[in-house]
Amino acid sequence: MLDHSQLTFDEILQNIWASLREGADRGTHPFHTPVLASAFGQGPDARTVVLQQADEQRRELICHTDIRSPKVSGFRQNPRAAWLFYDRQAKVQLRLLGTVSIHHDDEVAAARWAKSSPSSRRCYHAAHAPGLVLAGDEIRAAELDQGFDNFAVISSAVFAIDWLFLQATGHLRARFEWHGGHWQGVWIAP
Repeated sequence: MLDHSQLTFDEILQNIWASLREGADRGTHPFHTPVLASAFGQGPDARTVVLQQADEQRRELICHTDIRSPKVSGFRQNPRAAWLFYDRQAKVQLRLLGTVSIHHDDEVAAARWAKSSPSSRRCYHAAHAPGLVLAGDEIRAAELDQGFDNFAVISSAVFAIDWLFLQATGHLRARFEWHGGHWQGVWIAP
């Protein structure tokens, strides 16, 4: 078991990004399905998404969405986002703030689409926007590429991280902010 009280800020950051990468790579990891929150229109909104990629060097988190989803137009109005991750076993909560970019019908979207499985592509083939009631039409494999028109990538450039470790002897909390090309960490009251 890791002694979190002895960790340096660099070690905490390394652990954070390693856990995020594992969450993107392994469907059973607690960080695989974070909450992505936004604020626009009638106020705050949150939804569970599938973390597709975590890139430490680019400070980037990626998930996929349907371009017709209300969150896309919302992020175009206000590109700030909050990501919430919780690992019950490790007793770690992460809150990350970032600025969202939407990739649709571009090289980023095409590359992510090419890596998607047929079952994932099926999600974007719906004739109607998310939230509408649909008929249970069967989609043939040959039709799956048609879903690319609805496929979009949400890319979030992280600029702040809040790390909270829960323990009976006293919680530990650190905040990291991106300044001048590197992370600056401070201990804060839990």
